[in-house]
Amino acid sequence: MRKTVKYALLVTGVFILFTMPLTVPYFKSSAQYSMFNPNWNGISKFAELLYREGKEPVPLLGPLDSYELSGGTLMIVGPDLDYTAGEIEAIKRFVEDGNTLFIADDFGTANEVLRGLNVPMGISEYPLRDFFYEIDDRFLITVKITDPVLGRDVDKVITNDPSAIIVTREGKVYTSGTAMINFHKRAYPILALMRYGKGRIIVLADPDILSNNLFDQNYPFLRNLVDYIPGPVYIDEGHHSDFNLYTQGTITIQRVLPKEGAQKILFLLGSLVVIYEFGVLRHLRKPLGVIVKKIIGGENSLEEIALKLAEENGWDKKEVLEMLRSLGD
Repeated sequence: MRKTVKYALLVTGVFILFTMPLTVPYFKSSAQYSMFNPNWNGISKFAELLYREGKEPVPLLGPLDSYELSGGTLMIVGPDLDYTAGEIEAIKRFVEDGNTLFIADDFGTANEVLRGLNVPMGISEYPLRDFFYEIDDRFLITVKITDPVLGRDVDKVITNDPSAIIVTREGKVYTSGTAMINFHKRAYPILALMRYGKGRIIVLADPDILSNNLFDQNYPFLRNLVDYIPGPVYIDEGHHSDFNLYTQGTITIQRVLPKEGAQKILFLLGSLVVIYEFGVLRHLRKPLGVIVKKIIGGENSLEEIALKLAEENGWDKKEVLEMLRSLGD
């Protein structure tokens, strides 16, 4: 086959590789606070943000003690099914080993986990009310963020019928001082953090902050929150009683190679062809010899080093020497 044809086939193959359609799986669910739910009450946009920022969202569809989780963050959002003793023990080991537990809940079953871990932190079972809100008094506005990472470029966080953290040592995001729970008025923490073993526990008292409904309004805070937690992020889907994957299939993405990308590929292929055709490799013999000497050590010649390698690996010494000499032809 003529060289021109070979090179044309090479270029064609590379362009097909970079422009062929890409098929990816997709799933949908109508469960509230599910990462597969694209509707207003899902958290698919937050899961997409995690993915874009390299935090790799991983759904957990079964009991938590059936997984071997290693590193990252376990995220529990709006659960409404009980956790077994085995699951709580698995969560405990995960956090004690130096990982992060992130709980976002208001009136669900997350307190069950906190009690099982025996931590001085709890979420109120009663709704929070305040004079600072948007649209109506369900959408309260937090007014104080004490953590510099979470508060970066954030002037407010909008909630939706939130609760509050009533037992905690340290809060990171607070309501105003006029907020009330059962007519007890003070500044309540919406987000709090505590150390646990080698890891940490973060509690957010309103899962709707992560929802698609409030994603755009809370985007600056959510972007900071993603920076705040390590990946991968394991998202607990198994404790949503209404979890269902009602749609599953694949999406075909048509890829177009940009003009600049095509130019770079052509330049790279052309350079490789020139190097091969003009025998530039033979001029690399001495530099390669120096590198090999530095790696292996000693003052032996390149031939001696090659013979030593042939002996150690059981290669034919004559063939090794002939191949080595051909580089200088």
